[in-house]
Amino acid sequence: MPTSSKRLSLFPVTTKVINGQLSIAGCDVTALAAQYGTPLYIYDAATVKHQVGYLNEMLHRHYPASAAIAYATKAYFSLAFAEKLVSLGIGADLITIGDIRTSQHAGFTPELLHLHGNNKSAEEIMAALEWGIGAIVVDSLDELAFLETIAARMQKKARIWLRITPDIQVDTHHHIQTSHASSKFGLHVADGQADRAIQQALQSHWLDLVGLHTHLGSQLRDVAVYEQAISKMYAVAAANGFIPREFSPGGGWGVRYTEADKESDAEAWILAISKRIQTECETRGWALPHLVIEPGRFTVAQAGVALYTVGAQKQTPDGQHIIAVDGGIADNPRVALYNAQYTALIASRADLPCDVPSKIVGKFCETGDILIEEVSLPPAQRGDILALPVAGAYQLSMASNYNFAARPAVLWLENGKAEVMQEREHIEGHVWWYR
Repeated sequence: MPTSSKRLSLFPVTTKVINGQLSIAGCDVTALAAQYGTPLYIYDAATVKHQVGYLNEMLHRHYPASAAIAYATKAYFSLAFAEKLVSLGIGADLITIGDIRTSQHAGFTPELLHLHGNNKSAEEIMAALEWGIGAIVVDSLDELAFLETIAARMQKKARIWLRITPDIQVDTHHHIQTSHASSKFGLHVADGQADRAIQQALQSHWLDLVGLHTHLGSQLRDVAVYEQAISKMYAVAAANGFIPREFSPGGGWGVRYTEADKESDAEAWILAISKRIQTECETRGWALPHLVIEPGRFTVAQAGVALYTVGAQKQTPDGQHIIAVDGGIADNPRVALYNAQYTALIASRADLPCDVPSKIVGKFCETGDILIEEVSLPPAQRGDILALPVAGAYQLSMASNYNFAARPAVLWLENGKAEVMQEREHIEGHVWWYR
C-alpha cells in the first residue's frame, strides 16, 4: 500500500515528499545524511515554534489568570537548543548542576526556571539560591530540612514549591508512572507527608512557600487523572491553611508515535486543568494562582527525526526480515526501557508502496537493541537512509556511549538551512575513559 498521509503526519510540520525524496524545512533529508553522516538527529524549528505557540494560545484561551510554559529539559537539552528556547520566551525545569550552568550560559531569565529532582545536591541547591531561580521544588521532608539548613547558612530565603504525590494510578508504562503510592517522587498525600511539609514550610523563617506541584507520569491522555490530582492538592492546601500563589499540574500529556496511536488533543488537557483550578479556587474564595505547565515531550518529540543508514539485512528461520542500521540502543534506549513504538520511512523512496514487513534493529551487542519490531517499508538497500519520526524527546537526552559509540550530530533546520546544534562526538582523545 502507498505510504499514508497518516504516517507522514507524524513527521515535522514542514515535511514534504518531492519526487520521492523526504524534505524537512526545505532541506533534502538524504543530502543532510550524506553531508553530516549518520546516525543524525534533526530538529525542525517550525514544529517547536508551533507547539509552543499552540500551548500559549490554549492557556490564554482557557485560563483567565497568568500562565507560563516551563520546558522539561530532560526531554532534550543542549546549549544551542537552550538558546532557541530563550528566544521563544519560555521557562524551563532543571534537574542537575549541568542544567543550571547551561541555562545560565544560554541567557534564561532565572525567575522562569524551577529546580526539580528527588535528591538535589548541596551544590545544586546553592547554585539555584545564588542565581535566584523561580522556585526550588522540594521533593521530601528530608530535603525540606536540608534546604532550610543551606538557606540559613547562605542567609538567603528559598522560594519553594512542594512536589505533592497524590497517590493515584495512571494508565501508562510503569517506568514512567510517578504519582502512585510507591513512587520515589514527591510528598505523599496518603500518609500525611504533604501535610507535614506544608506546615513546616509555613513555619520556617528561611523558606518561602509559594506553590504546589505534581507530575503524574508521561504519555497520558486521560484528563480525569489531572482533575483528580488537582482536587487532592487543593484539599491538602486548604486543610493546612495554605493558599497557593503558584500551581503546576506538571506535564506528561501524550503524543503520537505511530499511525495506530490516537490523536492527542492537548486543548482538552489545558481546558480540564484550567477549569478544575478555577472550580477549586471559586469554591474556597481564593484568587487564581499563576499556572505553570511543564511540557517536554509535547514541545520537541514531533520536531525531531532520527536518520540512520541501512546496513546488513537477513531473514530469520521464523520468517522475519531484519534490517540493521548504524544506530540503536546507544542513541535511543526508549524501546528497551519502555517498549516504545515507532514507525519509519526510507527517505529516498518515501512515495513508494510499503509492502515489506521488516524488523529494524541496531548494531550493538544487545538482544534488546531493537528500534522497531515491525514496520512495512519498500524493499530496502544497503546505504538507504531510514528516517524515524517523533525522535525529539528522551532519546538524545538518554544517549550513551555503549560499545564506545559516539553520540550523533544534531541539526536545527529552519528556512532551508541547517545549523549544527551539537557536533558529532569523537571518541579519540577527549572523553573520560581515556584519562
